[in-house]
Amino acid sequence: MPKKIYDDEKLRTEALKLRRQGLSYREIAKRLGCSVYKVYELISEHESPSSRLKQAVELADRLDALAFKLSELEAQVSKLQSFLSNVKMLEGLAGEVSRLRKEVEILNRKLEVLVDNIGWIRGSVAMRLRDDQDGCKWLDGDGYCTCWSWDEKIEGWNMRPDIVEGKTVYRLNVKRHPLICTACPAYEPRGQ
Repeated sequence: MPKKIYDDEKLRTEALKLRRQGLSYREIAKRLGCSVYKVYELISEHESPSSRLKQAVELADRLDALAFKLSELEAQVSKLQSFLSNVKMLEGLAGEVSRLRKEVEILNRKLEVLVDNIGWIRGSVAMRLRDDQDGCKWLDGDGYCTCWSWDEKIEGWNMRPDIVEGKTVYRLNVKRHPLICTACPAYEPRGQ
């Protein structure tokens, strides 16, 4: 097989350029269309330990520069992601505001019903606590319920002691705590 003739200076320039880019001898040989040994012949004199150290330093510097650019790009990507997240959140909030408005309308209607019911409850309590014939027959003259009693005094409630079958019990002043009467199943008007 005839020996190939190369323009060594042209190949050396190209080989060194590729080597500085970090390519291996095998990769350089493939790109230049020559043998690995030929690449070794061309650039080995430039591959001394000090030369390699210089190349390593240059590569490290390039890597540092690339790492810095990468961190800048990551920061920009992070800002863009945050911005996009805010945009999506705002789009979601527009729908949420509409939904909340509907819920507020529903709650306002329910509130109106509750206000009516509270008015009815207050009227019912007022009727039960009256001193005339429609008032509850269990209500004494001082406003205490004589139907229900507790074994112990409840802190914060207006109660008085009473003796029932030789035992001390406590009676609640329902005029001071009127809502307790709303659920009382023992209500009976005096007139009956």
